[in-house]
Amino acid sequence: MTADGPGGSIAVRPEIALSWKRSALSGIDPGCVFDATPADDLDLTGRLLRAARPVLDEVGIQIAGTELCLLLADPDCRIVARVFDNPAVERRMERLGAIVGSRFGEDLAGTNALGTPLEVRRGVVVNGAEHYLDQFKELSCYGHPIIHPVTRRVEGILDLTCIAPQVNSLFAPFLQRAAADIERRLLDGSRASEQRLVDAFHRVSPQRQVAVAAIGEDLLLSNRTAQEMLDGADHAVLRALAADLSPDQSRTVDIELASGESVSVQADRIAGADGGALFLVRPRERRSTPIPRGPGLGDQAGARIRRTLLRLRDSGDAVVVLGEPGAGRTSAVRDLVGSRVCHIHDAAQIPLRGLDVWLGELARSLVGTDTVVVEQVQLLPDAVHPMLTDALTAGGPRLVLTGEPEQDLPRPVAALVARCPEHVVLPPLRQRRGEIPDIAQAMLDEIAPGARLTASALEALSAGRWPGNLAELRVVVGSAAGQAGGSRITATDLPDRYRTSDRVSRLGGREQAERQAIVDALAQCHGNKVHAAAQLGISRSTLYTRMRALDVRS
Repeated sequence: MTADGPGGSIAVRPEIALSWKRSALSGIDPGCVFDATPADDLDLTGRLLRAARPVLDEVGIQIAGTELCLLLADPDCRIVARVFDNPAVERRMERLGAIVGSRFGEDLAGTNALGTPLEVRRGVVVNGAEHYLDQFKELSCYGHPIIHPVTRRVEGILDLTCIAPQVNSLFAPFLQRAAADIERRLLDGSRASEQRLVDAFHRVSPQRQVAVAAIGEDLLLSNRTAQEMLDGADHAVLRALAADLSPDQSRTVDIELASGESVSVQADRIAGADGGALFLVRPRERRSTPIPRGPGLGDQAGARIRRTLLRLRDSGDAVVVLGEPGAGRTSAVRDLVGSRVCHIHDAAQIPLRGLDVWLGELARSLVGTDTVVVEQVQLLPDAVHPMLTDALTAGGPRLVLTGEPEQDLPRPVAALVARCPEHVVLPPLRQRRGEIPDIAQAMLDEIAPGARLTASALEALSAGRWPGNLAELRVVVGSAAGQAGGSRITATDLPDRYRTSDRVSRLGGREQAERQAIVDALAQCHGNKVHAAAQLGISRSTLYTRMRALDVRS
């Protein structure tokens, strides 16, 4: 395949040509000097290094006298371990930037045997001239990803490097065996860490009056009390609590569950369990009877609104339903009206049908009809106000109005709705985060019966901003149902912009604004981080640091 690479148009293998293209799109100059600034947040005690250390020691013995270099990088493509044949090779590699903490992603270092295998999730040979940056062309390398046997996530990358124009054909099978050994040790370590979490759970789970849950990276255990008390949104909150704990640390906090119940949570991080934690959840105030959960409405605002609408159904008083677009005004009207005969008039149709025609239809409805519904009253022209004012005071058919929040209504319209004896205010979805899991699952039950939202998807949905409220949520749930390959919908099935983590939702106002500025800059620069950094007025290394800190994923 012929490609326009760093040195001009030359014949290269397709995988190298694609890597060159990705490197160029990142704004890298082939003649630039690689920035080897080490990261300051490396985990040098995690499970990757614990699993890899014996293998690296063995490889170190096997490459003695060969003038080879072995590098291990973490999932962020940062070097976390190095093995050298001799000090001269070490000094030479360090001059090229191969130091602990330096990041070799393609967006920083171009085509190389750490960043490129991470991109394509398979082993890649990069001979000297195939490197994108000129300074690496004296090296030839083979890189192979380390993939967890259970989760299938990339846990790291192994790279074997020599100072030569081409790699030895034995590099690939040699490094593949080393990677497989690390993967087996990762699996054994996962089993051991999970066993520690299981043992901790079994020591306390028989308590009947306490909800006990053990949550690890890929493990969730609950006793019967926890199964009845906690749901997917609560599990997401507990995971966030565990993320803030150091090994063997214990913390007790008061939280409100998605059901509205106030509880005290004791969180204990279990040493050697790879971040797993044990949770003891106790009600702060015991209830004599549980609050019933309405389908799709939760136990908070949704249930209260539904009870209000059912109470008003048999009333003859005029009602105004107010809320942001997409907050469920039309659905609320259906609940309010029930089976009664009603005529619905949408003010948004006035420009299409003409004011005279629309007014004539409204006037006819106000004679001999049980209920008249006027939607989107904020769009009503002044000429309509007298007719509706008369209808509100003359004792004719029951009038139901819908519109945006009262503070957003024009003053004449606000005066009109103030004449309605009953007001129903629908809160925006962002104020109903505890209800989002129930609402989303109820929507999914209608769209794809039998499908279920996993904890990761519920966590992401609960963390969203939802400016379009329920209407937006329904679109997202429908899109995820179409994207999913089976009945389990995970966070990866959601559209990209809705995969926000709970960590992001807990950022402060200034951090949220900073994160949004970075997201906007990356979008305007089509993902080019060099251009985005320039637009933001910061260095590229600072941009990467803030992206990691603020959980901005590109």
